[in-house]
Amino acid sequence: MIRTVAKISLVLLVIVALPLSFYLVREFSTLTKNEKMVQRVFSTQLESILYSVNQYSENVVNQWRQSLDQPVAPGGDVEKGLVDNLFQNNRSVLAIRFLDLASHQVEAEYFNSGKAIRIDEWPAPAEIEKLQDYLKSNYQRVDSKMMTDSTLMLYFLQKNREGEHACQLVINPRTFVLQTMSPQIQQIAQDLFFISVSDSTSGSVVYSTEANDELAGKIEKAAMWYFPSYQLGIRLKAKTLEELASERTQRDNYMLIGLTIVVLLGLYFVIWNIRKEMKLAELKSEFVSNVSHEIRTPLALISMYAETLLLKRVKTEAKQEEYLHTIHQESGRLTDIVNRILNFSRLEKNRLKYQFSMVDLGELVPEIMVSMKSHLEASQVDCRFSSQVDQALVYADSDVVKTMLVNLVDNAIKYSAEKDKKIDIRLVKKAKHVWVEVEDNGIGISSKNQKHVFEQFFRVTEGDLAHKAKGSGLGLNLVKRMMKTHGGSVALRSKLGEGSTFILKFPVKKQNHA
Repeated sequence: MIRTVAKISLVLLVIVALPLSFYLVREFSTLTKNEKMVQRVFSTQLESILYSVNQYSENVVNQWRQSLDQPVAPGGDVEKGLVDNLFQNNRSVLAIRFLDLASHQVEAEYFNSGKAIRIDEWPAPAEIEKLQDYLKSNYQRVDSKMMTDSTLMLYFLQKNREGEHACQLVINPRTFVLQTMSPQIQQIAQDLFFISVSDSTSGSVVYSTEANDELAGKIEKAAMWYFPSYQLGIRLKAKTLEELASERTQRDNYMLIGLTIVVLLGLYFVIWNIRKEMKLAELKSEFVSNVSHEIRTPLALISMYAETLLLKRVKTEAKQEEYLHTIHQESGRLTDIVNRILNFSRLEKNRLKYQFSMVDLGELVPEIMVSMKSHLEASQVDCRFSSQVDQALVYADSDVVKTMLVNLVDNAIKYSAEKDKKIDIRLVKKAKHVWVEVEDNGIGISSKNQKHVFEQFFRVTEGDLAHKAKGSGLGLNLVKRMMKTHGGSVALRSKLGEGSTFILKFPVKKQNHA
């Protein structure tokens, strides 16, 4: 049987393991690809948002450029009006200076709020040449250069003046971010993103959509186009990209692991059931063999003694009476075997009918012992009864109680000691139960077998017990089922080499059919 179970288990394992392994490898591969794809999508999305913020700052600068690049006389009232208008709407612009590149002279200087700022910066010839090349390509480029930690210069060539004149704007980047860019950043962020502007040198945060240190921990960063020393940072408010990808991977991994465990448990359950069914089939086969052998012996004796009597070979009446007594005894034994099998069949199909009534075990047990007197004497067993109860009333079927007790006593006889066989039957009163204890001084039952003795078809076959003690393996299973129907239970105390005690526990207040 072990080889058969091993083969079946191996086949099932291969059938389940191969598709499962293929599926798991495929899923893990897909998860990795999906994670990379999600990262690319999120990175692209975040980059596009950062791009839109930078694009907005470029649009603002281009508006300034267009408002200052007008065909007006340098230093005149019109130019001054344009500059004042720009100063009024943009506090971040600290100063504006117009340059004549040909003569290398300052044409005009304007300061916001009348606060003069010393400006020593002058575009280098290489920078001017580069801007002129852009202008020839019809692209008016604006370049930037940090002056100090708190000021930035933007400069461009004036298109209306053929690229021979330049305009410089001195900007306070912090004020530009807080005044000009913050509304647009808030609009872009909404309730989904956390966006911050920080100094890339010191790491200090210039502006953020929320004052939350946890959100500022892990963010995607990109440099601002016109502010080389500033960085734009962005992340999802709920979780970072890495956290989302990790959470998704973890969730999917848990699902795959759970699926694997379920499949393996299912495989184990199938193998366990196959093993159980094969063991049951083997036990049934042994049961048929044991019952056949057990029936054959009384049948042979009945046939032999009946034939002897029919042929009138018995010379004395004493011998004739002995033969008739044997025939009667063996027929009763056959009846017990058949009844046991029929009761088991009825129990399996829930067709065994009970006749419950109030029964006094103190009276019923001695009656059963009297009915078994000849069997006990033939087996040379000293059977004693004692009771600790004046009246042991239980709600039970007396015939079924007799069947159970006869079964236990018969087992005690089979497995008793070879000499000085003793069986003690006791009635013990407990709080809510009456116990009927059947104790023998036999060979006992090992702890390994004790948990199996109440299973159907199970018989202890260690040593030569299978040949010495005949049986079908149904008796104790019948006792267990019958006691369950009575609302009680059966228990066992045993020690190898010292005997066994089987206990029937009847509830004393059970007044209705189970």
